Amino acid sequence: MIYEDLLSFWIAFFLWELIPSSFSWEFSPYLKILLFISKELFFCLSLIFIARRAGSGNERSYFYVEKIFLLFSFIFYSFDLAFFGLKKFLSPYYFSVFPALFWFFHYYILIKIAFYRFRIGYFRILLGLILPFLILIFMEEVLDFFKISFPGQFFLLLLGVISLSPYLVIKIWPVKRLPDGPLREVIDKFLRQERLNLRDYYILPPLGPRFYTAGVLGFIPPFRYLFFSSGILEIMDLKEILGILAHEAGHLRKRHGLYLLLVLLTFPIFILNAFYLFLFTFLILFDDLNGLDKFLQGPYAIFFDIALIIFFLSLAISFFRIIFAYFLRSLEREADLYALSRLKDPEPMTSAFYKLGEITGQLFRKSWHHYGLMERILYLNYAFQRPDLIKAHSVKLRRRLLLWILMNVIIVAFFTYLGADIFERILKIFFP
Repeated sequence: MIYEDLLSFWIAFFLWELIPSSFSWEFSPYLKILLFISKELFFCLSLIFIARRAGSGNERSYFYVEKIFLLFSFIFYSFDLAFFGLKKFLSPYYFSVFPALFWFFHYYILIKIAFYRFRIGYFRILLGLILPFLILIFMEEVLDFFKISFPGQFFLLLLGVISLSPYLVIKIWPVKRLPDGPLREVIDKFLRQERLNLRDYYILPPLGPRFYTAGVLGFIPPFRYLFFSSGILEIMDLKEILGILAHEAGHLRKRHGLYLLLVLLTFPIFILNAFYLFLFTFLILFDDLNGLDKFLQGPYAIFFDIALIIFFLSLAISFFRIIFAYFLRSLEREADLYALSRLKDPEPMTSAFYKLGEITGQLFRKSWHHYGLMERILYLNYAFQRPDLIKAHSVKLRRRLLLWILMNVIIVAFFTYLGADIFERILKIFFP
C-alpha cells in the first residue's frame, strides 16, 4: 500500500516535469469550463457508484476497479496539465510543482477514501513519505530563485535530504515509542548481534483495514528508526516478530536503500533513451524536418499532443510497474533469504506471512512489489532445502542491476554521439 502511494506521487511529479508547458489547446473557454466540470463530476460520481458496487463483489474485482480509477486519475491529471493549461499557467512561477501535486492529490485522496475509508492518520503517513521529495524540490527551487548553482548540486542535496529527513518524518507520523519490555529487549539483543544501530523503535496506530506493515526508516544510524504497525504487534508472537525483524535487518545489511536509489536514478536516463527512440522514429518518417514542422503546425497536431501525453504516462507507469518492481521484488526476496540464513529456520517468517494473509484476505494475492505472501512462504520452504540459492540470488541480483545501469548509460551515450545536433533541431520543432 505505502509503496503504491509513494510511486503514484513520483509518477505525478514526472508527468509534471515531462509534459511541455507549451501545451494548451485552443478551444472556447466556455467549452473548456464545461468539459472541466463534466470531468470532475464524472470522476466523483462514478467513483462513489462503482466503488460501492465493487465493494459488494469479490476481492479481485475490487482490486482491479481501484487500479482502473488510479489510471483514470493519471489520465485526467495529464489532461489537466496539457488540455486545460494547468502546466502553462503554473510553470512561470516558482514552487509551481506544489500546487500541481496538490491538484493530483485531490484525485488520489478521493480514491483512497472511497475504496479504503482511511483515517486522517494515514495521510500523515503519506505526507511523511513524500516529505523528503518535497524538501528536495523546495531546496532546488530556492537555489534557482537566488541564482545559486554548484557542481554536483542535485546529488549533494539528495544526499543531505535522504540522510536527515527521517527525523522530520517521524515527527509528522502519528507514532508512539515502543515501551520498555520483553519485545524491546528482544529487538535490542538481535540488533546488537547484527551490529546494527537504530535510534529508536515506534508503533503506528490503527489507520485502516489491511494496514499491517513494518520497516526501517532512514539511511544513517543517528536518523534511522524501526517501526511496526499496531496490528502487527497484536497478531504476532515474539518469534514471528523476530522473523520480521530479521527481514528488515536483511535490507540494512545488504544496503538495499542504496540499490533502490540507483534504480530510481536510472529513471530519467530511461525516459531520455525512450524519447530518443521516439524522435528517431519521427526522423525516419520525416526525412525533411521542414515537413515535420509543417505537420506540427497543422490541424492534426492535437493528435500528436495526445500521443505524447500517452507516451510519457506509459513510460512512467512501465518503468515503475515493471523495471522498478522487478528490483523491489528481488530485494524483498534477498531480505527473506538473509533472514532465513540468520534464523536457520523458515518458520518464524512463514508463520508471520500466513497470519498476515489470513487477517487481510491477501494470502494468495500476487504482489507487484513484494511477491505474494504464499509465494514467499513456498520459496522460503524451498530455499531452506537449497541453501545455495541464497548466494546465487544475491549474485544474480547485482549482476542484473549492473547490467541495467550500464545498458541505459551506453544507449544514451550512443544516441548523444549519433546525432545530438539533429535531435536538438527536432526538439526545437516539438517544443518551440
